[in-house]
Amino acid sequence: MTDQEVKELEGFIEDWFYDEQSHKFAQDLGKYLFSFIDHLHEQKLTNKTIDRHIDNCWAIGYLECGYGSTDLFSPGKIFCGPEADYEYEYKRKFSDSKYAVSSYKATWNKLYKYTKQLGLLEDE
Repeated sequence: MTDQEVKELEGFIEDWFYDEQSHKFAQDLGKYLFSFIDHLHEQKLTNKTIDRHIDNCWAIGYLECGYGSTDLFSPGKIFCGPEADYEYEYKRKFSDSKYAVSSYKATWNKLYKYTKQLGLLEDE
């Protein structure tokens, strides 16, 4: 990664970690989410749609780092199904509007499909 990419990643994940081990997890998760965001750009989605997914990716990263139960990042374990994790926490921390929750779920589902497309699901 270039210095600029590292700076961008660190800015994205700065609220996700609290020590060295959680920092490494946040970095790995952040890199994966950045590759997913690049994938979204390749699909020629509108800027508004991509921005919504980026916001949801930040929320997913924050929630996974704060509420997840693993110390080692594995996309196939985290995004192992289309149903969004941490919906209750999302509603409490971010928004409980139907639109926001639906958007969060849609991003999670896209992350699941992306992970499956890459062949990274643990059960395959």
